[in-house]
Amino acid sequence: MGMSVLEAIAARRPFRLGEVEAEPDGAEGWVVRGPDGGEPRQVEAEGSAIRAAVRFDALGRYRPLSGARGMPGGWFVRCRSREELEQVLETVYPLALVHIRQHSEGTLRVVGLDAVLRRQTGRYEVAAELSEEGRRLAVASVCGACVRVPVWAGRLPKEPESIPCPEPCSVFVSFCREAAIWEREGAVPGRDDPSVPFADFEAEGNALRNAYLRARAAAPAGEQR
Repeated sequence: MGMSVLEAIAARRPFRLGEVEAEPDGAEGWVVRGPDGGEPRQVEAEGSAIRAAVRFDALGRYRPLSGARGMPGGWFVRCRSREELEQVLETVYPLALVHIRQHSEGTLRVVGLDAVLRRQTGRYEVAAELSEEGRRLAVASVCGACVRVPVWAGRLPKEPESIPCPEPCSVFVSFCREAAIWEREGAVPGRDDPSVPFADFEAEGNALRNAYLRARAAAPAGEQR
């Protein structure tokens, strides 16, 4: 593994974090850039402006996960200092630098999926019924579409730009709820519809739903419940 993000910031070296890149600019400044593609446009180093720039993906769909892949491209932010750089990164990827630092120090508090699903109530209580194989496939489908690495599932950050994820998020729990119902009802994959929102898991055209169901259909019969 090369220089970590924290080391690169301290040494004023270019680095990548998730889907964004940053490079020193002048004596103390930085430039943070989104993915390639899209019309180049400068965004003010201010929270609401940055959130607006990354709120929807490259296809115009709302991004319920800050780490969801497919961030729109073309935008860039000029930061006047290290402090402003870290504020911009915090806005794009909340708690990323905190979790990177804690993981490197061995102080990151990790909460596993069993603990999270056990505390669900109401309409989400059924999520705990998802089989072990279903949970494994859910990690591959949902977390595979996110730049954060699910250390709560035993994964380890292997790249300098990796962001450790210490606990299953609400979007993942929502997916587990639907996956438990799909197991019960024997759902089959449909055709992907690019217009279906990222987290609309009940829609037959949802890409994550279909990726999960295709993987489940391809699994050996003994691994399906």
